[in-house]
Amino acid sequence: MFNSTPSREHDAEARRERLLKAAAAVFAKDGFEKASLRAICLKAKANVASVKYYFGSKDGLYREVFLSSCQESMKEDAPVTLADGGTPEDTLRRWIHHLLDHVLLKRAKNPVKSQIMAHEMREPTPCLNEFIKLVVRPFHEELERIIAAVMGRRVVDEECVLYCHHIIGLCIHYDHCRVFVDRLGPPVPKTAPEVQRLADNIADFVLGALTSQRATKTKPASRSKKQS
Repeated sequence: MFNSTPSREHDAEARRERLLKAAAAVFAKDGFEKASLRAICLKAKANVASVKYYFGSKDGLYREVFLSSCQESMKEDAPVTLADGGTPEDTLRRWIHHLLDHVLLKRAKNPVKSQIMAHEMREPTPCLNEFIKLVVRPFHEELERIIAAVMGRRVVDEECVLYCHHIIGLCIHYDHCRVFVDRLGPPVPKTAPEVQRLADNIADFVLGALTSQRATKTKPASRSKKQS
Protein backbone atom coordinates (compact mmCIF):
# COMPACT_ATOMS: atom_id res chain seq x y z
CA MET A 1 0.00 0.00 0.00
CA PHE A 2 1.23 3.53 -0.84
CA ASN A 3 2.48 5.37 2.25
CA SER A 4 1.49 9.04 2.20
CA THR A 5 3.48 9.85 5.35
CA PRO A 6 6.37 12.25 4.52
CA SER A 7 9.86 10.79 4.83
CA ARG A 8 11.93 11.56 7.91
CA GLU A 9 14.35 13.54 5.71
CA HIS A 10 11.52 15.69 4.40
CA ASP A 11 10.24 16.25 7.94
CA ALA A 12 13.74 17.20 9.09
CA GLU A 13 14.19 19.79 6.35
CA ALA A 14 10.71 21.21 6.95
CA ARG A 15 11.45 21.48 10.67
CA ARG A 16 14.74 23.25 9.98
CA GLU A 17 13.01 25.75 7.70
CA ARG A 18 10.29 26.37 10.29
CA LEU A 19 12.97 27.12 12.88
CA LEU A 20 14.72 29.58 10.56
CA LYS A 21 11.49 31.35 9.71
CA ALA A 22 10.36 31.54 13.33
CA ALA A 23 13.80 32.66 14.49
CA ALA A 24 13.91 35.44 11.91
CA ALA A 25 10.58 36.80 13.16
CA VAL A 26 11.56 36.61 16.85
CA PHE A 27 15.06 38.04 16.33
CA ALA A 28 13.56 40.88 14.27
CA LYS A 29 11.13 41.71 17.07
CA ASP A 30 13.36 41.26 20.13
CA GLY A 31 16.98 41.32 18.95
CA PHE A 32 19.51 38.58 19.72
CA GLU A 33 19.90 39.12 23.46
CA LYS A 34 16.20 39.30 24.35
CA ALA A 35 15.04 36.62 21.91
CA SER A 36 14.21 33.36 23.67
CA LEU A 37 14.70 29.89 22.21
CA ARG A 38 11.46 28.90 23.90
CA ALA A 39 9.54 31.54 21.95
CA ILE A 40 11.26 30.54 18.70
CA CYS A 41 10.56 26.85 19.16
CA LEU A 42 6.97 27.48 20.20
CA LYS A 43 6.45 29.49 17.02
CA ALA A 44 8.17 26.82 14.92
CA LYS A 45 6.31 23.96 16.62
CA ALA A 46 9.60 22.29 17.43
CA ASN A 47 11.46 21.38 20.63
CA VAL A 48 14.52 23.19 21.96
CA ALA A 49 16.69 20.16 21.23
CA SER A 50 16.07 20.78 17.52
CA VAL A 51 18.00 24.04 17.71
CA LYS A 52 21.06 22.24 19.08
CA TYR A 53 20.70 19.46 16.50
CA TYR A 54 20.48 21.76 13.45
CA PHE A 55 22.42 24.85 14.52
CA GLY A 56 24.44 23.93 17.62
CA SER A 57 23.18 26.82 19.74
CA LYS A 58 21.20 30.04 19.79
CA ASP A 59 24.30 31.77 18.41
CA GLY A 60 24.48 29.31 15.52
CA LEU A 61 20.81 29.80 14.74
CA TYR A 62 21.17 33.58 14.75
CA ARG A 63 24.26 33.41 12.53
CA GLU A 64 22.40 31.28 10.00
CA VAL A 65 19.42 33.65 9.94
CA PHE A 66 21.50 36.83 9.76
CA LEU A 67 24.22 35.90 7.28
CA SER A 68 22.15 33.73 4.96
CA SER A 69 19.55 36.46 4.48
CA CYS A 70 22.25 39.02 3.69
CA GLN A 71 24.07 36.76 1.25
CA GLU A 72 20.82 35.79 -0.42
CA SER A 73 19.91 39.43 -1.03
CA MET A 74 23.37 40.08 -2.51
CA LYS A 75 22.92 37.20 -4.96
CA GLU A 76 19.52 38.49 -6.00
CA ASP A 77 20.74 42.07 -6.30
CA ALA A 78 24.32 42.01 -7.62
CA PRO A 79 26.26 45.25 -6.91
CA VAL A 80 27.52 47.59 -9.61
CA THR A 81 31.21 47.20 -10.54
CA LEU A 82 33.73 48.74 -12.90
CA ALA A 83 33.90 45.39 -14.67
CA ASP A 84 30.32 45.93 -15.88
CA GLY A 85 31.69 48.37 -18.48
CA GLY A 86 30.99 52.03 -19.14
CA THR A 87 32.86 55.08 -17.98
CA PRO A 88 33.80 55.48 -14.30
CA GLU A 89 31.36 58.40 -14.12
CA ASP A 90 28.47 56.29 -15.45
CA THR A 91 29.45 53.44 -13.12
CA LEU A 92 29.37 55.75 -10.09
CA ARG A 93 25.95 57.05 -11.11
CA ARG A 94 24.63 53.50 -11.44
CA TRP A 95 26.21 52.58 -8.10
CA ILE A 96 24.35 55.41 -6.36
CA HIS A 97 21.11 54.40 -8.07
CA HIS A 98 21.66 50.82 -6.95
CA LEU A 99 22.25 51.73 -3.29
CA LEU A 100 19.30 54.13 -3.04
CA ASP A 101 17.01 51.64 -4.77
CA HIS A 102 18.06 48.97 -2.29
CA VAL A 103 17.83 51.19 0.79
CA LEU A 104 14.55 52.96 0.00
CA LEU A 105 12.60 50.37 -1.99
CA LYS A 106 13.90 46.81 -1.91
CA ARG A 107 14.82 46.70 1.77
CA ALA A 108 11.35 47.92 2.66
CA LYS A 109 9.98 44.73 1.09
CA ASN A 110 11.94 42.66 3.62
CA PRO A 111 11.15 44.29 6.97
CA VAL A 112 12.37 41.29 8.98
CA LYS A 113 15.92 41.61 7.67
CA SER A 114 15.81 45.39 8.14
CA GLN A 115 14.69 45.01 11.75
CA ILE A 116 17.41 42.45 12.52
CA MET A 117 19.98 44.80 11.02
CA ALA A 118 18.64 47.67 13.14
CA HIS A 119 19.11 45.56 16.29
CA GLU A 120 22.61 44.61 15.10
CA MET A 121 23.57 48.26 14.67
CA ARG A 122 22.41 49.08 18.21
CA GLU A 123 23.78 45.96 19.91
CA PRO A 124 26.43 44.33 17.67
CA THR A 125 27.00 40.58 17.91
CA PRO A 126 30.04 38.63 16.63
CA CYS A 127 28.09 38.14 13.40
CA LEU A 128 28.60 41.78 12.50
CA ASN A 129 32.29 41.17 11.83
CA GLU A 130 31.44 38.35 9.44
CA PHE A 131 28.79 40.48 7.76
CA ILE A 132 31.31 43.27 7.20
CA LYS A 133 33.88 40.83 5.81
CA LEU A 134 31.51 38.94 3.49
CA VAL A 135 29.11 41.66 2.38
CA VAL A 136 30.04 45.22 3.35
CA ARG A 137 33.78 45.31 2.71
CA PRO A 138 33.65 44.03 -0.91
CA PHE A 139 30.82 46.48 -1.61
CA HIS A 140 32.74 49.33 0.02
CA GLU A 141 36.05 48.54 -1.69
CA GLU A 142 34.42 48.49 -5.13
CA LEU A 143 33.07 51.99 -4.53
CA GLU A 144 36.56 53.10 -3.51
CA ARG A 145 37.92 51.79 -6.82
CA ILE A 146 35.17 53.54 -8.76
CA ILE A 147 35.96 56.83 -7.01
CA ALA A 148 39.67 56.44 -7.75
CA ALA A 149 38.84 55.84 -11.42
CA VAL A 150 36.61 58.93 -11.57
CA MET A 151 39.42 60.98 -10.05
CA GLY A 152 41.98 59.57 -12.43
CA ARG A 153 44.02 57.87 -9.72
CA ARG A 154 45.84 54.62 -10.23
CA VAL A 155 45.43 53.48 -6.64
CA VAL A 156 42.91 53.98 -3.86
CA ASP A 157 44.24 56.45 -1.31
CA GLU A 158 42.89 57.75 1.99
CA GLU A 159 40.99 60.53 0.24
CA CYS A 160 39.13 57.99 -1.91
CA VAL A 161 38.16 56.08 1.22
CA LEU A 162 36.83 59.26 2.84
CA TYR A 163 34.80 60.12 -0.26
CA CYS A 164 33.40 56.59 -0.18
CA HIS A 165 32.06 57.18 3.35
CA HIS A 166 30.66 60.57 2.27
CA ILE A 167 28.73 59.07 -0.66
CA ILE A 168 27.27 56.23 1.38
CA GLY A 169 26.32 58.72 4.10
CA LEU A 170 24.48 60.89 1.58
CA CYS A 171 22.42 57.90 0.46
CA ILE A 172 21.57 56.20 3.76
CA HIS A 173 20.71 59.56 5.36
CA TYR A 174 17.32 59.26 3.65
CA ASP A 175 16.69 55.96 5.40
CA HIS A 176 18.23 56.46 8.85
CA CYS A 177 16.88 60.00 9.22
CA ARG A 178 13.61 59.63 7.34
CA VAL A 179 11.51 60.93 10.25
CA PHE A 180 13.46 64.19 10.12
CA VAL A 181 13.59 64.36 6.31
CA ASP A 182 9.82 63.85 6.06
CA ARG A 183 9.20 66.72 8.46
CA LEU A 184 11.77 69.06 6.99
CA GLY A 185 10.86 68.22 3.40
CA PRO A 186 10.80 67.25 0.69
CA PRO A 187 9.73 63.84 2.02
CA VAL A 188 11.71 60.65 1.47
CA PRO A 189 10.94 59.16 -1.98
CA LYS A 190 8.54 56.24 -1.99
CA THR A 191 8.27 55.35 -5.69
CA ALA A 192 10.84 54.22 -8.24
CA PRO A 193 10.69 57.46 -10.31
CA GLU A 194 11.11 59.55 -7.13
CA VAL A 195 14.11 57.47 -6.03
CA GLN A 196 15.61 57.80 -9.50
CA ARG A 197 15.34 61.58 -9.38
CA LEU A 198 16.99 61.67 -5.95
CA ALA A 199 19.76 59.34 -7.12
CA ASP A 200 20.46 61.57 -10.12
CA ASN A 201 20.55 64.62 -7.88
CA ILE A 202 23.07 63.00 -5.52
CA ALA A 203 25.11 61.67 -8.45
CA ASP A 204 25.28 65.12 -10.08
CA PHE A 205 26.44 66.61 -6.78
CA VAL A 206 29.06 63.91 -6.14
CA LEU A 207 30.41 63.85 -9.68
CA GLY A 208 30.70 67.63 -9.68
CA ALA A 209 32.76 67.48 -6.48
CA LEU A 210 35.00 64.62 -7.63
CA THR A 211 35.70 66.01 -11.08
CA SER A 212 36.46 69.37 -9.48
CA GLN A 213 39.01 67.66 -7.25
CA ARG A 214 40.45 65.87 -10.27
CA ALA A 215 40.88 69.18 -12.09
CA THR A 216 42.52 70.72 -9.03
CA LYS A 217 44.98 67.88 -8.66
CA THR A 218 45.96 67.88 -12.33
CA LYS A 219 46.16 71.64 -12.80
CA PRO A 220 49.82 72.72 -13.20
CA ALA A 221 51.17 74.97 -10.50
CA SER A 222 51.47 78.60 -11.56
CA ARG A 223 54.98 79.97 -11.86
CA SER A 224 55.92 82.65 -9.39
CA LYS A 225 57.00 85.98 -10.80
CA LYS A 226 60.68 86.57 -10.95
CA GLN A 227 61.90 89.08 -8.49
CA SER A 228 63.34 92.17 -10.08
